[in-house]
Amino acid sequence: MTEHISDPMIVPVENALKSLYQMIAVVNEADLYCHVIDLDDALAYMVSGEMMDFAGLCACIFRNLHPEDREAFDRYSDIEVIHRALSEKVFISCECRIRHKDFRYYWSELLICNTTREDSAEGRDYLFLIRDIHERKERELDETRELLSRLNSLKVSYDDLFMENMTDEQTGCYNRKGLRYSETRMLEEARTSGKEIFVCVLDLNGLKHMNDTYGHSAGDKAIKAVSDAVRSAAPADSALIRTGGDEFLILSVLEPGDESGSAFGPKFEAYLEDYNEAHDDPFTVSASYGICIKPVGEEANSLDGYIEEADGLMYRMKEKTDPHMRA
Repeated sequence: MTEHISDPMIVPVENALKSLYQMIAVVNEADLYCHVIDLDDALAYMVSGEMMDFAGLCACIFRNLHPEDREAFDRYSDIEVIHRALSEKVFISCECRIRHKDFRYYWSELLICNTTREDSAEGRDYLFLIRDIHERKERELDETRELLSRLNSLKVSYDDLFMENMTDEQTGCYNRKGLRYSETRMLEEARTSGKEIFVCVLDLNGLKHMNDTYGHSAGDKAIKAVSDAVRSAAPADSALIRTGGDEFLILSVLEPGDESGSAFGPKFEAYLEDYNEAHDDPFTVSASYGICIKPVGEEANSLDGYIEEADGLMYRMKEKTDPHMRA
């Protein structure tokens, strides 16, 4: 069939190839010299001539690659790596940004393919091609950025709904769903890090009496004041949970010797003392609490025992401090 193809017929094929590629070079296996058949004007500055050795061509390209893309190009600079790769594949390629003569980076595809036999991985003479893909790549990147933006927006919406589902609207503390989420997370952290778990059970004093005497708006004020006091006094990164109408639970993971756990009580009481002195309402806000700070054993799979211990300490305090202690 080839005897029917004349040189004039080959010229349009060569022109078509030149219009597709920014660079066309043949790598001769015998001496590893590259014959640059065609070179786009935008890249002409980085190649010293039509004939150059393969290592020199790779070095010229490497110097003009975007720093983030140089690692992907490394395999192209080792002819033995290329030999091995092209013994299994017809061509190898990578996408990278190449600096043009205007000193801006543009996306290109670099290809090396076998030339010895058609559609074959045999042979050791290669065609080195650079193809312009900038517009397509920029479009793909724009689409990816838009997709990531949408995914991020969905994640924010999910996180907001997740927190809304686990949060008490009145105080901003976690609710009972948030308790299970926090318990699992903190139990695992304490168990794997060797840290101690801080558990505080807290209960308002006389909330029913306050509601009955001054109205539920007074009780709401007291609940809000206590939640603010808890937030102010709790160790850093604590989970604050409203487990009932006037009941709170504070969970935290502390380094051994961290004094922020033992400092909770005095800080909490000082906050409420300042609050009571500042407001003009005819009631005093106070609360009883119990604190348990202990290491977590490997076998522990819940904080129920720690919560029970802190709850018992809270009731002992309530018996002493709450005149409206329920039977």
